[in-house]
Amino acid sequence: MSKTAFEFPFNPLHLFTFLNDTRANHILKTAFQLHIFKILNSHKMSLSEIANITGASLRGLSFFLDGLTALDLLEKDKESYQLSSLSKELLVEESQDYIGDFLQDSFLNEDWKILTEAVLKGGPPEGVETQSKAEEFFPKLIRFLHIVHRNPAVKAAQAIIGEANSSHMLEVLDIGCGSAVWSLAIALANKQTKVTAVDFPRVLAYTQAYVQRHGMEDRYEFLAGNIEEIEYPQKNFNLVIFGHILHSEGEIKSRRLLKKIAKIMDTDGRIAILEFLPNRQRTEPVEAVLFGLRMLVNTKEGGIYSAEEYEEWLREVGFTKFTYHDIGYHSPLLVAAKK
Repeated sequence: MSKTAFEFPFNPLHLFTFLNDTRANHILKTAFQLHIFKILNSHKMSLSEIANITGASLRGLSFFLDGLTALDLLEKDKESYQLSSLSKELLVEESQDYIGDFLQDSFLNEDWKILTEAVLKGGPPEGVETQSKAEEFFPKLIRFLHIVHRNPAVKAAQAIIGEANSSHMLEVLDIGCGSAVWSLAIALANKQTKVTAVDFPRVLAYTQAYVQRHGMEDRYEFLAGNIEEIEYPQKNFNLVIFGHILHSEGEIKSRRLLKKIAKIMDTDGRIAILEFLPNRQRTEPVEAVLFGLRMLVNTKEGGIYSAEEYEEWLREVGFTKFTYHDIGYHSPLLVAAKK
């Protein structure tokens, strides 16, 4: 499968609007209740045609459809409406990447209800970093993360390996892989890539489905278990990916894990880290700082760490060269090398 088949023709990060903005979330739920995406799936329609099907008033529907258009869920041509490319790909039930059910579910915002308790006690009753909680929590989240991370993953792959179809052999270790979105983008762009994907057993079942979907079964091996306790194979990995995993581990476990991983890497190996990077005082950028509160309500030890802190940890295990890449996402790509 080509890079373009993996990459969306629109910005999937726009989906965060429907999770973070109460107005947008209510508008989206009403669109599903009125079956707007199903009605417009086949062709564009006029306001009156949509009103006849939905039974909605012309006045109400006019305001509503214009609102959907402003949110980039519809396109308007004079008095006719049609689905945007984002809606066709993600909000029509027949689509392979349908996540309308996820966006209507409030589970991602449920954790904020315990914020006061978490502030008082220093964390939740049980953190998502435990196997039982992780295997309950992350399967719900994987579909969404696979979609919002696909375009940034393509840019990250380009930064890591250069031009597509590079002949450079990559032995990749994808730690806490989830859907394997970050390593899949590399494998699709570089035919010489082999990947060992690591996660909890129940999560890996979803990983395998995505790897199969993108036609990469012959490039992947799967290793099930706790990323801290697992015995990693001695493969001289020349690329290790931590794609939004270290924040939930916290500083002590992350430093211990980096030390363990450095020992099994090739001398020319690199570590790719994708994380929110607040400033050292943790006052900005706002998205990174607020993600720290999500760590408070979801984890026992997780946190947010600055670029300087990650560099300190990496230097402790022999990495001395650091490059940062803008991948069109709130989290930049940090690549660390030993020389």
